[in-house]
Amino acid sequence: MSKKLNNLEQKLNAFKNEHKGKKKSTNKDTNITYGIKISVDLVATIIVSIMIGLGIDKLFDTKPTFFLTFIIFGILAGFMNLYRNLKIIEKKKKGYNKNG
Repeated sequence: MSKKLNNLEQKLNAFKNEHKGKKKSTNKDTNITYGIKISVDLVATIIVSIMIGLGIDKLFDTKPTFFLTFIIFGILAGFMNLYRNLKIIEKKKKGYNKNG
């Protein structure tokens, strides 16, 4: 039994030494995370603006006026966020290509 434990310990030490210098990748900026972030930003902005418009319409009893106004603002704000995020992603990718 002692031989088995020693053998296992040697294998574990060999494995640790082999993988000691290797670091795990900490780059979490993958295409999937970019896509999810952009999608959530776009949808959340539009939904929040719709809710604000419906709330103001209910408060002042002006049914479609503020709803339509805020849905237009929400769509514009969502696409502005989309454009801004794409610019940031583009800068990160260019920086990665220069340094990588």
